[in-house]
Amino acid sequence: MKLLIVRPQPGADATAARVTAAGHLAVCMPLFATHAVAWDLPKIDDFDGLLLTSANALRYAGDKLPLLTGLPLFAVGQNSAEYAQSVGFDVRQVGSAGIESLLEQVDARRLLWLAGEDRTSFAPPPDLHIDCRIVYRSAALPIPDDFHETLMEADYVLLHSARAASRFTSLVEDVQLQKNAISIGALSEKIAQAAGSGWANIRIAKEPTDNDLLSQL
Repeated sequence: MKLLIVRPQPGADATAARVTAAGHLAVCMPLFATHAVAWDLPKIDDFDGLLLTSANALRYAGDKLPLLTGLPLFAVGQNSAEYAQSVGFDVRQVGSAGIESLLEQVDARRLLWLAGEDRTSFAPPPDLHIDCRIVYRSAALPIPDDFHETLMEADYVLLHSARAASRFTSLVEDVQLQKNAISIGALSEKIAQAAGSGWANIRIAKEPTDNDLLSQL
């Protein structure tokens, strides 16, 4: 299958490598570009864990990141967990069913959350304090000239965030393409909901990993 990847770099290349390893053809067409933003590091001793919902938070945290490796890390998704381990973190727990499920199980009471400007909203358990620090943001890129051609050649479009799903849907509607001729694969139920209905096929990962998503196609 030819699979179109619209997530920002460097995540797009990471997904492309998994797509290729699974025997498919990967095409990258990022809809966003991600960059770091300035942020203040709070007093580390005030926290007993680090919350990670995207590997991008570690990629763009900058020179403050090594100061945090002493905190146990709680990650949403195996992809994020593996990246955290590769840069020196002790991954204490990995959530495969979303952030709410993970937070119900963590053995920490005060978490530092490094996140992007566009992030998941959720209600943490009442006895859990979370301090969120924004370390990166994603800006929309211009529509590629070959958007129509590239899209219609793909067997599936892979969607990794609700924001990407919303923008992709808007682009398809703006250029008046038929949604019922396009198939999508979403990394979670929330992402699929953001994409809306009317697609030829919708496949949803049972766990928020590329490999699980690919297994559903």
